[in-house]
Amino acid sequence: MNELSPFSIAPSHRPRRHALRGALLAGALALLTGGCSTVPVAGPMAPSLQREANEEAPPFLLVPVNRMTLTALGHVPADSFTPLAAPAPPPADTIHIGDTISVTLWEFGSGLLGPIPSIPNVGAAAPGLVGAQSATVPNQTVDQSGDIIVPFAGEIHAAGRTTKVVQNAIIAALKGKANQTQALVQIVRSSDNAVTVTGDVNRPGRVPLMRNGTRLLDAIAESGGTTGKARDMLVQLTRGGVVRNIRMADVMADPTQNIYLRGDDVLSLDHEPQTLVVLGAANKNTEVVFGKSRVTLAEAIGNGGGLADNLADPYGVYVLRYEKLVVARNLTTTPLPDYLQASDVVPVIYQLNFKSGDGLLLADSFVMRDRDLVYIATAPSVQVNKLAKMFGLVASIFKGNSSVNLGF
Repeated sequence: MNELSPFSIAPSHRPRRHALRGALLAGALALLTGGCSTVPVAGPMAPSLQREANEEAPPFLLVPVNRMTLTALGHVPADSFTPLAAPAPPPADTIHIGDTISVTLWEFGSGLLGPIPSIPNVGAAAPGLVGAQSATVPNQTVDQSGDIIVPFAGEIHAAGRTTKVVQNAIIAALKGKANQTQALVQIVRSSDNAVTVTGDVNRPGRVPLMRNGTRLLDAIAESGGTTGKARDMLVQLTRGGVVRNIRMADVMADPTQNIYLRGDDVLSLDHEPQTLVVLGAANKNTEVVFGKSRVTLAEAIGNGGGLADNLADPYGVYVLRYEKLVVARNLTTTPLPDYLQASDVVPVIYQLNFKSGDGLLLADSFVMRDRDLVYIATAPSVQVNKLAKMFGLVASIFKGNSSVNLGF
C-alpha cells in the first residue's frame, strides 16, 4: 500500500473535501454579501444619507437644491453693521489737548489783517466782504498746555473751552490791534473723539474722527490701508460691548455697511482667507481657497478636479454647512424638530443631482460660504465591483487540482 502524502487527502475523504470547500465558498460569499459596510468606502453613500434623513430623529436637515432653494438662500440675512449704523454724530464744540484747530480772522478796512509776508498761508481779501480783510491761520494742534498760537494775539488757552469761548478770547486779545475783528474757530479733528484701528493694517493706532464724521473705510484708509487683499479681510467692529464681523469685500460692495464710527470704537482687521473643503469621490480631495469674493459650487468642484468618473455618484453631490435657524425654517415646508431648534444654527446638507443639465446650472448658481464642506458620494456600482473582485479573489483560492491537507 502506498503511503499517503502529507499534502494529499485519501480518496475516501474526497467527498468530505468537496463538501468542506463548498461550505467555505458559501461562508465567504455570505461574508462578502452580508453588507456593503464591510467594503472600504470614502464616506457615506447617497442611500445611507437618505436613510439618516428619514429617521425619526434625523441629525440634520437634508435639502434637495432647486430653484426654490436658491430663492430662499438669496434672502438669507447677511452679517451686517446695520444695527450699529447711525447718522453722523453732531460736532462736539469742546476743545481737547491734541485736537487740530482752524482759526480764521476778519477785520474791516486795511489794517492788521492786510497781507502779512512774515506769516505763511495768510490770505488777503475775503470774497463777498466789501472792504474786509481775512487771514486764515494754518491748522495747528492744541499743545500739552492746552494752548494755541494766534498771530498778534499770542497764546490763547483752548483746552476745555468751547469754540465760541475761544473765538471771544481771540477777539479780546486783538482789541486795539485790529479794526472790528471777527474770529471763527473750528475743530478740524478731535483727538478725544477717536477710534482704535488694529490688526492687519499698515499703520495701526488711534485715528481721530473728523468733525463732520468718519466712516469705517475712511478710518481704514487713515491707517494706511490693509496689508492684504480686501476679499481676504475680516472686519470686526466693537462698540459698547457689541461685536460685529463682516467681510471687507461686503462693506465695499454695500455702501450701507460703510457706517459712521463713534469715539472709542475698536476696529480690527484680520487676514482670514475664505476656504472650503472638497472630499469624497472627487479627482482631488483638497482645501480650496477663495480666489475671489464669490465662488459657486461648480467652481469649487472644478478646483477639486471634478467628479471622478470611475467612483462618483452624480446623484450624490452634497454641500454641508450650518445655517441660521431662521434660514433653516425657510428651507422646509414641515416644522423642524424641537431638538434642531434648540440652537441658533442648524446642520443642513444640500443635495444636488449632477446627472441633469439643470443640476449643473443650479451648481453654477449655488454660492459657497466660508468653511463649507463639499462631499461627493461613491456610486453603489463601485461597491458592487469591489465585492465582485473580492469574491473572485476568494474563489481563486479554491481553484485548481492541488489538494490541501486538512488533517483527516
